[in-house]
Amino acid sequence: MTLKSKSFSAVRWTTIAAIVRAALQVVQVTVLARLLSPEDYGLMAMVGVVLSFTALFADLGLNSAFMQRRDVTLEQRSSLFWLNVVLSVGLTLLVIAASPLLAWFFGDKRLSPLMMLSASTFILGTLGVQVRLAAEKELDFRPIMLLEIAVAILGFIASLSAAFSGWGVYSLVLGGIVSAFFSTAFAWMFMARGWRPMWRLRMKDVRPYLKFGGAMVANNIVNQINMTVDLLLGGRLLGASQLGLYSVPRNLVLQLQFMVNPIITRVGFPLIAQVQNDVVRVGSIYLKTMNMTASTNAPLYVGIAVFAPEIVMIMLGDGWQSSAPLLRVLAAWGFFRSTMNPVGSLLFGMGRADLSLKWNLTMLLILPPVMWFGSKYGAAGLTWALLGLYIFLFVPGWFFLVRPLCRLSLFNFSVATLRPLVLALLSLLPAYLIALQFNGAPIRLILGGVVSVPLYLALSYSANREWLRAMMELIVKRRPDTNTSKNSFVK
Repeated sequence: MTLKSKSFSAVRWTTIAAIVRAALQVVQVTVLARLLSPEDYGLMAMVGVVLSFTALFADLGLNSAFMQRRDVTLEQRSSLFWLNVVLSVGLTLLVIAASPLLAWFFGDKRLSPLMMLSASTFILGTLGVQVRLAAEKELDFRPIMLLEIAVAILGFIASLSAAFSGWGVYSLVLGGIVSAFFSTAFAWMFMARGWRPMWRLRMKDVRPYLKFGGAMVANNIVNQINMTVDLLLGGRLLGASQLGLYSVPRNLVLQLQFMVNPIITRVGFPLIAQVQNDVVRVGSIYLKTMNMTASTNAPLYVGIAVFAPEIVMIMLGDGWQSSAPLLRVLAAWGFFRSTMNPVGSLLFGMGRADLSLKWNLTMLLILPPVMWFGSKYGAAGLTWALLGLYIFLFVPGWFFLVRPLCRLSLFNFSVATLRPLVLALLSLLPAYLIALQFNGAPIRLILGGVVSVPLYLALSYSANREWLRAMMELIVKRRPDTNTSKNSFVK
């Protein structure tokens, strides 16, 4: 297959997997929110903060270095594998030992056993991660996506069964453990292709990856602090119940980004890495990546903001209605956050983890005081602080991250971001006005979709035709040797 054919095959499979995972996520949240309390979700939000931060040290950034480099020897790959295993075992023991202290910090003793059990996912996940990355590196996404779909189904079944059995918050822990176990098991069963690591762990094999990997770790640490500082402050100042009302809509918004963006960005990283010496092609790939993600995300985020009360009512139930105003603001934040997310593919594909680190260090100076100020006004203050900050960072993000690497102008950057937003607003506002004439959350959402979807597609045909053509090429599979598309990632 040509590079173009591989890229579109990869996008197709990530799209299929994203749709299935999103459907499972919606069903899971809809059901579990009625079986579990906001307090349960608040506890898991605190556990998630600790585990997500600790996970940054699980591989010292070496897996990203493995993805970025093209010439990896068998000896190097084996040493990288065993070093990851050693690190994951050490981090698991560290979390177990530190869990009582962390529970004291958050002021809730229930967190200690939750953290101890959840820490097991480090070892379970690490054993299979390099096998999956090897396939992803070659843009062979079909087995990866089938694996992720199967794992999502099994994790969902485990969580749901435990919740119905009265396990409470532990049902969420069980789902994570089951997903990590089967992710590794299926990776070795279906993607190893006969490869087995040698019994070899040598520093000379790992040393060439340490510079890039070290920059990745430092960048990820700072980035994770920036991403979770609102949850840290919320867990400390708002309490589990209020944090649950805030964290669930926040996670819904992030899940949308995690669903849509990886369809493009997971392909963009290895794709940019393959053409990193051609700045013109890099700029073309990145601009298409931005347009694809923004054009897909805009109607979804605007739809969430417009129909937030209906979505909360259907997905979470009556006890969560106070989250609807938070969801509206967080949806706007999610859109601006999602438009900057593809810059990671650009930075890491070009081997510039150092530039990402400098940006995140600057954010580390800005974000905590802004979030602290917002937290003084409760959960609503946190949401407005997030939105205001990301709007403010729109132009600086282009100037310091995008412009130096691919020479993309501010005009093209802004058009790729804001044009879909305007089209989505023009599509959703009439749909909302029509839906208001009817009672009932389900009928309003159905009418909103029936009216807004064709209107958005019609407006996109007039003002954003490139995105529609790319969507058609993804939906209608072309022959591998075709070179007629003007919208492919690779020219």
